Amino acid sequence: MADSTRSPSCAPRTDTQPTAAERVPVGISPGFTVLTEPLDDLRDDLDAVVRLGVRRIRVDLSWAALQPAPDRFDWSSADRVLGEADDRGLEVLAVVGFLPDWARRTDAEGRSLPADPAAFADFVGQAAQRYRDLVGAWEIWNEPNTRSFWGADPDPAAYAALVAATAPVIRGADPGAPVVIGSIAPADDAVTELSPATFVRGLYDHLDPVHFDALSVHPYSYPAQATGTQRWNTFFRLAEVHRIMVRQGDRGVPIWLTEYGAPTGTSAVGLSEEAQAEMVVTGIREARSRPYVGPIYVYSLRDAGDDTGEPEDNFGLLQADGSPKAAYQALADEIGPVCTAAPAPPQGW
Repeated sequence: MADSTRSPSCAPRTDTQPTAAERVPVGISPGFTVLTEPLDDLRDDLDAVVRLGVRRIRVDLSWAALQPAPDRFDWSSADRVLGEADDRGLEVLAVVGFLPDWARRTDAEGRSLPADPAAFADFVGQAAQRYRDLVGAWEIWNEPNTRSFWGADPDPAAYAALVAATAPVIRGADPGAPVVIGSIAPADDAVTELSPATFVRGLYDHLDPVHFDALSVHPYSYPAQATGTQRWNTFFRLAEVHRIMVRQGDRGVPIWLTEYGAPTGTSAVGLSEEAQAEMVVTGIREARSRPYVGPIYVYSLRDAGDDTGEPEDNFGLLQADGSPKAAYQALADEIGPVCTAAPAPPQGW
């Protein structure tokens, strides 16, 4: 899958502008499995990330797991993962979210309400203080434009309030670390989900842009390629999101792609290993062709299970037993040698 026209070596640089590869580095978003897997498997997985030539990893810091009760914290799973990542020189994007049962709220009619901003900000502040030397950037919540992750009907105003309460706490505890918002999922406008464009418009209606350094989207496109022009293709929708940002004066704020990939397997949406490999490589190339895009994180690393008919079990670059799929080698070939002669671009950290 590697582009045969790419230089196999890092030639001396005479310019000061970042290359597309430097502007859009590749990371891995391994999913929840790394938090609970045996230590030997965790080490194998992180070693597999390093062998790819990847130096960035997105780690879920689950509020539900790390603060299981209002007065009790359990940092053990995060300590282990972040410590092992640091041992390997991996830059961590920490995504904080995932509502614990004790923090769930309802209105007078029993309908679910979003997380209390003050309670969440308190948790994130403690996490940022604890991990300021191990985390490079902070992403606030995961896919808040969907009820399944937000915990209530999606509401840009409510998410904006969460960000407004949390971003200053992060910056106070970990100055200089980029604050990333969004994690916007593929969706259409409905009661239980909002499309990326609708959600971003709502954010700008209720959130001062001073509170974030980047906006993130999960531009899943399968079974279409990232280059597809289908209206439902979230990669195709990135241009619409960027136009909204430009109209708001945020032309220079990058869009980070914090999850992108496709499942293999026998489900209705499952792809062959070869098709998955092509999709991953095409997504990286397409991201690098867009000047407003920052880092792209491939989801995921290792299959979450061995049921080939369940899409969520099969996003990995590796099988559940750790053996590589075709996409693993294709990604390694595509990344190739990483040159660092140019200054670090603003999209990274």
